[in-house]
Amino acid sequence: MGDRRLEKSNTDCRLGGLAAAVEYYSENTTPNLIVFETDLSGAVLLEQVGQLAEVCDEGTDVLAMGSANDVHTYRSLITEGISDYLVAPFNAVQVFEAIEAVVIDPDAPPRGRIIAFVGSKGGTGSSTLAHNVAWSLAQLYEDDVIILDLDIAFGTASMTFNTETQQGIHDALEQPDRLDEVLLNRYMTEPIEHIKLLAAPASLELNSHISVESLESLLEMVRRTAPFIVLDIPHSWADWAQHALMQSDEIVLTSTLDLISLRDTKNLIELLEPKRANDAPLRLVINHRGAYPKTELSDKDFESALGASASLIIAHDPTLFGEAANNGQVIGAMKPKDKVVASFHELAKLVSGMDQSRPTNQGDAEAKPGLLSFLKRKGKG
Repeated sequence: MGDRRLEKSNTDCRLGGLAAAVEYYSENTTPNLIVFETDLSGAVLLEQVGQLAEVCDEGTDVLAMGSANDVHTYRSLITEGISDYLVAPFNAVQVFEAIEAVVIDPDAPPRGRIIAFVGSKGGTGSSTLAHNVAWSLAQLYEDDVIILDLDIAFGTASMTFNTETQQGIHDALEQPDRLDEVLLNRYMTEPIEHIKLLAAPASLELNSHISVESLESLLEMVRRTAPFIVLDIPHSWADWAQHALMQSDEIVLTSTLDLISLRDTKNLIELLEPKRANDAPLRLVINHRGAYPKTELSDKDFESALGASASLIIAHDPTLFGEAANNGQVIGAMKPKDKVVASFHELAKLVSGMDQSRPTNQGDAEAKPGLLSFLKRKGKG
């Protein structure tokens, strides 16, 4: 109930199973959705489900979770008006997906995947990584990627893609009430195919304050516009930055091999991971390895101190990255066969949600999701 997916919902948890639900809702209004867990089966289960249907107000959906793994039970429950039935073992992510399948309009467009990039400190190269991985996503999946450059004062995305615009993310955030898809498209540039950019003005004269409400409104809109949204988040611990990280499907944390970065990386992991127990783990990227060979920590010591392994380690290469920056290009567009481009591609696959299994809280137990159904359930009476 504390998960980010339910933070906008009013939720309540009660013990007692179906019998308690029937008793409680015989005297109280039913919510939009009832989720019940039971170990009942057969005729007893169907009898109690029928009793629950009698006390449900019209428009209430019901999601069942149980252990009876047979087609007869599933069909019988659907006939009784149950929207879906999850068979144990199941994990939290599967429960969220089943809830979404019940309550979200099946004709609504799919929501894009938010991938946030942030550095453990300033100067780690998080923005450069964000732009290159965004390019890899566009190349690999041949679909739109929207980059939100949230560093209002010092953003570099427009320089990376060698584009200029008079409007961008500052305008979108300043007027959330007016923002619609037409206006959003006017603010975005498309420097290359499948890359759409909400650029930062990189101006010290504009108000760089971002409100949580305006950012949330913008994120909700861009999620309906493209399958991948890349957030280039500056090294900041403002309320809006924390909110952006918590709302992201993936977080890529870029670090360097020094003590300050180690400390801050450890603090970020320890704060964020417990709040994202049902999400993908933070993706750690070690950047600029070899920049200070006499003083920097070793990869092994850095990972050991964190208790986490890096998803990607990038060698310090000022010539390659400097040339790309001066040309206004990502590495892949300038030198597509360079080995670092293959690394960007692998990280893109990892965070895309397309090429790996979902996280599970069931250890090695095989998850068995229920069969989704959009059948309309019975109303009261």
